[in-house]
Amino acid sequence: MGCQVCKKSTVNESAIKKTENQLHLKKYAPHKSTNDNTTEKTTIPINLTINDDRIVDQLTSTNDHVEIHVADPQAFNKSLIQQRQQAINNTSYQSTIQSWRPKSLQQLTETIKAFSKGKSFVDRHWIIFYWIACNIEYDTVSYFSGKYDDQTAEGVFRAKKGVCAGYANLYKYLCDQLEIPCEIISGYAKGYGFENRTDAPSETDHAWN
Repeated sequence: MGCQVCKKSTVNESAIKKTENQLHLKKYAPHKSTNDNTTEKTTIPINLTINDDRIVDQLTSTNDHVEIHVADPQAFNKSLIQQRQQAINNTSYQSTIQSWRPKSLQQLTETIKAFSKGKSFVDRHWIIFYWIACNIEYDTVSYFSGKYDDQTAEGVFRAKKGVCAGYANLYKYLCDQLEIPCEIISGYAKGYGFENRTDAPSETDHAWN
């Protein structure tokens, strides 16, 4: 199908001119050989000398950007990253978790508790995450229809599917049972159906842990 409506983009001529002035271009004209009448190919080396540091300074010196504050500098230190990768690569964890067939949320909780005993904080989080990833599918029907089923931990476990809130609720429930700190965060996501807007959304559209 062809495009029904096309909008011509506006070119900022002054911005282009300014950028061109920052570029130093050296062009060499074609060179004709003295031995015959053949002409060699033109060589046009381009040397771009934009001062990246100056541009960054200009962008960060204004007040139109969001300043990011690190809540916990140790949140992703090398030790944690190594522990997480070791848990991800642990095939014994994977095969054991995939073999579980809990008939109730309580049974799943007890199984995770027994398997997680004595394991690190990172490993216990990974065990919960991996079970959910293997057994809970995203409920696309509910998402597109806007008619959501029970998104509690119990409801998601029984249906084996849920949307973002359901995943977050189940994850937090299991963390609570293992006495692992966990929170549910409500916020905004640029997912399917996102539209650019200048005003703030009236309500949040995403949840995660």
